[in-house]
Amino acid sequence: MSHQILLLLAVLTLGQATSQHRDKVPCKMVDKEVLCQGLGLFQVPSVLPLDTEVLNLSGNQLRSILASPLGIYTALRHLDLSTNEISFLQPGVFQALPHLERLNLARNRLAVGSMLSTSGLGPLPHVMSLDLSGNSLYSGLVERLLGEAPALRALSLAENSLTRLTRHTFWGTPVLERLDLHSNVLMDIEDGAFETLPHLAHLNLSRNSLTCISDFSLQQLRVLDLSCNSIEAFQTAPSPRAEYQLAWLDLRENKLLRFPDLASLPRLTYLNVSNNLIRLPVGPPQGSEGIHAPSEGWSALPLSDPSWNTGTHSLSQLLNLDLSHNEIELVPEDFFEPLVSLRFLNLSRNCLRAIEVRRMSSLPCLMFLDVSHNALETLELGTRTLGSLRTLLLQDNALQDLPPYTFANLASLQRLNLQGNRVSPCGGPGEPGPSGCVAFSGLSSLHILNLVDNEMEVLPAGAFLHTPLTELDLSANPGLDVATGALAGLEASLEVLALQGNGLAVLQVDLPCFSCLKRLNLAENRLSHLPTWTQAVSLEVLDLRNNSFSLLPGSAMGGLETSLRRLYLQGNPLSCCGNGWLAAQLHQGRVDVDATQDLICRFVSQEEVYLSHVRPEDCDKGGLKNVNLIIVLAFVLVSAILLTTLATCCCVRRQKFNQQYKA
Repeated sequence: MSHQILLLLAVLTLGQATSQHRDKVPCKMVDKEVLCQGLGLFQVPSVLPLDTEVLNLSGNQLRSILASPLGIYTALRHLDLSTNEISFLQPGVFQALPHLERLNLARNRLAVGSMLSTSGLGPLPHVMSLDLSGNSLYSGLVERLLGEAPALRALSLAENSLTRLTRHTFWGTPVLERLDLHSNVLMDIEDGAFETLPHLAHLNLSRNSLTCISDFSLQQLRVLDLSCNSIEAFQTAPSPRAEYQLAWLDLRENKLLRFPDLASLPRLTYLNVSNNLIRLPVGPPQGSEGIHAPSEGWSALPLSDPSWNTGTHSLSQLLNLDLSHNEIELVPEDFFEPLVSLRFLNLSRNCLRAIEVRRMSSLPCLMFLDVSHNALETLELGTRTLGSLRTLLLQDNALQDLPPYTFANLASLQRLNLQGNRVSPCGGPGEPGPSGCVAFSGLSSLHILNLVDNEMEVLPAGAFLHTPLTELDLSANPGLDVATGALAGLEASLEVLALQGNGLAVLQVDLPCFSCLKRLNLAENRLSHLPTWTQAVSLEVLDLRNNSFSLLPGSAMGGLETSLRRLYLQGNPLSCCGNGWLAAQLHQGRVDVDATQDLICRFVSQEEVYLSHVRPEDCDKGGLKNVNLIIVLAFVLVSAILLTTLATCCCVRRQKFNQQYKA
């Protein structure tokens, strides 16, 4: 019966071939590479150069792959058949391609083909890379499909329907190095499933349904991705035969309750355990009970419960540790001690109330520390600690009343984010500052400082003296009183300054003196005047939205014409007339004014129109009307004076006449 089906398919395929043009196929040919993707082909073209080495047939409508005509291209090294509708492969079809090294069959319908259950792909003697992702393959079918592939080094079975891996699944791929199994439904990995893969170095098991890794014993593995499962515990084998080589471990988005036991993984350099339910222990175990696994295997439940394990004492080579999005309330004092090589540490979005780093030996190489989005009230940094730290993110915590010189000992600190706290800067040397203030002067390496939304009331003089800031954000501090000289010392370094949403009515900062300033944000204040800019400044972006500006006179703004590139003006009571400089920018296009079509201005009569619709004659007519009104008023006034004078003269003459008559 099966032979009859094969014969019928062959006849149908040949019939389709006779209906197509055989003289030329619209494929692109470059050297020995032929690109036929997305051409709506129903069969493999038979008129291609016989020495073709790379053939891309992806994105067509191929349903079956037969030895003829594919077998005539014996020089093929790379064959891409992805994103078709292939459900039938003639037995041994790829054996006729002795040089084939890469085969891509992703996103087809291989699980539908009945012939795959007996012969599969057939022997693949020289194929080194095979992609079978997105074919709805199930566990039993994969074993029959793979067959013998003695040279295979990279295999993708991602986005299929695998539920279980057995010790026979990969028996025909002895030199496999990379295995991608992401986005399946794997729930069980049988003991010994990977024992036939002694060279396996990269394993991706993300986005499956694994609940536990209790007997991890792949000493040769270097990269392991277990993210997006339901893993509650991760344990290595109790007695490894050799030292583990694992350097990269991803356990994010699981259900880990504790920091995993990684004592057997001394070469680990990257560890991601974010988005779990981890709480770090602060004391010895209270006792534990055995948890018996329902089945044996790599993914079985652990036989013991490691209820107390700091887990870091062997991680001396760890460079990157992500603990964000967990339930950590306290970090044990000795947790950081073994992490002598750590460069990046993320503790954001936990439940931390305090961070203490007091010992010089703690985290000596740390360059990036993120403790944002916690409930931090206390930050204690010992003298000469964190000497390599360059970035410190503390935004959205509850920090206040910090020791004045909290950040003074961070010799390498370049970026500091304190947004959403209650921190107030102290003044310069000898200058008074608010109670509980923090010193930001004299931080010789600090370049970027964010103090947004800190309920600051006063920014005292000399707050940033001898600190070479290039970016400073003081926005969202309503009622902030910026003292004269508050930004003194930043004139030669500051490039970005934000004072948005502070309710400022007057600027106490001599902005034209900041020669390096490129971006200035003054939005959402009550400003109506700007200082006179000179051509010595290099301002490129100016944000004046939602202020009280009616005029931007050329006498003040003219100095920006050579540098200014973008101007934001929405939400100001702009005058339609008298804004000659602004009108020139709109018409000449030298400055990109944001939302030009939506800018509204007012005439003297309070009539509102779109600024882009105002014509010069509209203002001229308004001026002429004003002149006429002045003339009329002057005429009336002169006439009134003349009449009053005439009436006075008449009265005087009448009085004289009456006196003469009586005499």
